[in-house]
Amino acid sequence: MNLKMTNFYLKKELINLLHFKPIVYFSFLLSVVSIYYFIFTNEIIYLLLTLLIAVYFMSVQEKYKKYFLIAWILIFISLLLIYLYWNSDSFKNEQEIIGKGKIIKCKTNYIIVKIQNTKFYIQANKNNYVVGMKVHINGKVSYINSTANYYQFDFKDYLKKEYVNFQIKVSSIKEVNNFNLRVLIYKVFKLNEAHELIKTLFLNRYDSSDLVASNFNDLGLIFLLNFNIINMLLIFKFFKKNKSKIVVILFITISLAWNYITCWPLIMTRIMIKQILSLFKQLKNKSELKNLIVITLLILIFPNFIFSSGFWYINLIVLFSYFINKKNSKIIQFIYFYTLLNVLNIYFNYQINITSSFYAILLSPVISIYYLVTPLLYFINKDFLTNLYQVLVLIISAFKKISLIINVGSYSILFLVFGFIMIVCISSDLITFKIKSFWIFLFIMFWFLNWLIKPSEYLAMLNVGNGNSFVYHNKWNNITIIFDAGVGKQRSSELVSDFLKYQGINKINLIFISHNHEDHYNNLFSLKEKFRINEIIYNDDFISTIKIKNIIINAFINPNANSENNKSLVLIVDVGSIRTVFMGDSEKETEIHLMSRIDFLYILNLKKVNILQIGHHGSKTSSSFDFINLINPDFALISGENEGGNKKFPHQETINTLKRLKINFYITNGSNNFFVLFKSMKIIKK
Repeated sequence: MNLKMTNFYLKKELINLLHFKPIVYFSFLLSVVSIYYFIFTNEIIYLLLTLLIAVYFMSVQEKYKKYFLIAWILIFISLLLIYLYWNSDSFKNEQEIIGKGKIIKCKTNYIIVKIQNTKFYIQANKNNYVVGMKVHINGKVSYINSTANYYQFDFKDYLKKEYVNFQIKVSSIKEVNNFNLRVLIYKVFKLNEAHELIKTLFLNRYDSSDLVASNFNDLGLIFLLNFNIINMLLIFKFFKKNKSKIVVILFITISLAWNYITCWPLIMTRIMIKQILSLFKQLKNKSELKNLIVITLLILIFPNFIFSSGFWYINLIVLFSYFINKKNSKIIQFIYFYTLLNVLNIYFNYQINITSSFYAILLSPVISIYYLVTPLLYFINKDFLTNLYQVLVLIISAFKKISLIINVGSYSILFLVFGFIMIVCISSDLITFKIKSFWIFLFIMFWFLNWLIKPSEYLAMLNVGNGNSFVYHNKWNNITIIFDAGVGKQRSSELVSDFLKYQGINKINLIFISHNHEDHYNNLFSLKEKFRINEIIYNDDFISTIKIKNIIINAFINPNANSENNKSLVLIVDVGSIRTVFMGDSEKETEIHLMSRIDFLYILNLKKVNILQIGHHGSKTSSSFDFINLINPDFALISGENEGGNKKFPHQETINTLKRLKINFYITNGSNNFFVLFKSMKIIKK
């Protein structure tokens, strides 16, 4: 085929693509998403995007334009009314509240309560509440504070998208007499006291503390723990062959009842709606339209679904399923979806999960067996459930040990676009091998360039509240050193791990734990679980001099210290020509000791200090004038924030000392991460 003919067919293919039903219907869905974003954020860009997509849809949609327009207007009005209903200012910050509320969401460590037309977050660890239960509450209203960093899951933002803007600090909360079918079922069958295996597999009630759930989550297979997604799909496939409508309706009714008990899990709700729609003859052989109706109904039922990565996973996988040639072999189809899933994983999770798709195939039969065996053992002998649970933990742990998950870091939305174009090109029979190769090459080059423009060498002071976590990374030498791995109050135990994942770091050469205080080591367990660590050095077992390529680290300690703070490791870290001094939580007692040590003074005088980590979060018990004057850094880094009471860091005395010595300083202050770029010695705040 000559070049002109190829271009002709490509143009024709492009026109066909724009009129391709799945893409046309997907554009309708995007217009709904965009208008909801506009309602929620009031950003004009989303309104313009909505109009642009709507113009495209109306120009290419061939039939039922009027009905689609009416449907879109009704959806818009519904979403607007939902937004207005939940965003009325009925309550104020610091307002005392005494009254009745209804639980509308229940997790193992919190509940969401509806009072009038306002939702409230209430912390409730290991609770026995049930959705639908009415409670009497006595407490004080306050705003929800966020301590999340840009590279973490922001729980406040998640709640905001569910229209939860307030929390109640409860003095007392009591159940009141009320009739609710779900509550009654939970009480009669004592479902709140059910075994963890029952809760996890059948009741959709599990959290990160559950070993089975947490291991499945780490493997990227949490969806396998939904009672419905495995067995329900198989059963629906069976009933699809059954011509009896009565049997199908009966099964859907039973499934709806189960859905009600488990509080409408999203995946199950999607399957149920799709099966109900399949009963209508008008929608027979119209899978694209059926999918559009299903997702639209889900948006109206769960508006915050739009903001989740799951929304894009579901819809993009469904959309791209129409591009693959069904005549291709099962292996080709698997590779196609495997590539698509990993492109999505890179963008949303900053990872390539090489093994998850294979493990899903291997573990699905195991979970299916568990669904069959667990109810039988429950009625025969409940004690067997613990053994069954432990066996499942062992199986998943074994898979976890040999899983292959690579952190690749964050990528822009352009990466997603290039990835999609590459996948579509590969799947098309009309595109030549050269063009396919070109797009694969372009995708790989874009991937490489994205990595290339990231800082080559830096020291990051993470925003951890009144804790200490500093990360040095050199991408060319693939060296990562962590100086303390702790966070302050109300910070995540995964914070440092989340940062490394966001940066695309997989290996840690060395971790220093300056001393045995929780705010300097409480992220260590997560790091041990998720990263390969060459060595961890503590203050009771250290080598005075350590060398890693061009990095020389000299360690000092006060052997006569009377407090744990003063037992902190003090490190002089030389990376080429750049010198950093880490003080841990050392106080003035240790500073005096160091100023009397010849070996410390000798090494200190060999080179100018560029960066000083201020000791003990900038407390007045550290950073004496004489010691700071001796170190005389170019600038100082302070990891601390004002929590009130005796936790006001940094202290004004320390600030005055730095100002008096004309030393620039940078404070995390509960909101800032600072990056020192070694190549330019430029400091970036994020």
